[in-house]
Amino acid sequence: MSTVTWDGTRQILVRTPADVKKGFSFLGVVKAVDGLAYDYKSTAAFQEHVYELQTELGIPIGYILQFVVQEMRLIALTEFNHLFECSDADRYVKFKAVDFETRNEQLEALALQLRRNSSLDCVKGWRDEKYAVYVEHLPYVLIERSLSSVFGIITYGIHVNGYLRDASTGELLIWVPRRSYSKATWPGMLDNLVAGGLGYPLGAYETLLKESMEEAALPEELIANEARAVGVVSYFHHNPGGTYSTEADFITGEVEYLYDIELPIDVIPKPNDDEVNDFNLMKLQQVVDSLIQGEFKPNCGLIMLDFLVRHGYVNSGNEPHYLEIVTGMHRHLPFPTR
Repeated sequence: MSTVTWDGTRQILVRTPADVKKGFSFLGVVKAVDGLAYDYKSTAAFQEHVYELQTELGIPIGYILQFVVQEMRLIALTEFNHLFECSDADRYVKFKAVDFETRNEQLEALALQLRRNSSLDCVKGWRDEKYAVYVEHLPYVLIERSLSSVFGIITYGIHVNGYLRDASTGELLIWVPRRSYSKATWPGMLDNLVAGGLGYPLGAYETLLKESMEEAALPEELIANEARAVGVVSYFHHNPGGTYSTEADFITGEVEYLYDIELPIDVIPKPNDDEVNDFNLMKLQQVVDSLIQGEFKPNCGLIMLDFLVRHGYVNSGNEPHYLEIVTGMHRHLPFPTR
């Protein structure tokens, strides 16, 4: 299925003899993002090195690695003890406060100490933007975006795939941006047309409008009229084979709300901030080749693969791990969601 061809008036992906011989599958695109083994709780490394983040009622909402607990105690013990009840024997870190405002005030005090004194690399990317943790579909606490992986919470975002079809041939063309080479994360890699995290208090639709203008100079009226909500993906990001002892081993559940937009031929996305290097209108074969070669930012590759599945290019007839791919892109997460 690595080769694009025509079947009458429509494009299809064909699984070639070479694909069969080498056992090619797009499953690796999923595993590059959803890296936490399904039996993770039963492993000795997880049991030894991971604490469960809980609400004051004991509802699990995240995973904190042991070295992070030690770091917080070392540099912010007073703030840590005000905020949390911690059991080393039962491996949990539990919020004490019963109200939203107090939790946020106390967590902010701890976060500022981490920003000033922590050796964690992720703190250097401080964003002054909050992500919400949800319990019973309501915000439970707000966490600085750069610390979301520190507390192992579920994060949320929107991703948009933009495309058009050649009026004369019906050929699919996909708008694909390349990330700025100066970005701190995944510089120079391919991305989706528009993407962004749900910073509190914005919802998915508000974030869609905001990011479309900021990243691609696409006006609100166009997005409101043409963008279609088409689904969601979820996954557990983790370094496969990690020992839960470094920042590379953080556990982060992610939920991405997906949109498609078929752009008019005369609408050309343009970089409108410093996050995008350029936009390119790519043929389907170019997109497939880029996926295979690992040129996409990993979660953007997953979302591009979801696009190919939803539009019928990747299917049970040409992908031997089709069911595993589809279920892997919709992983159950063990914490409450929004």
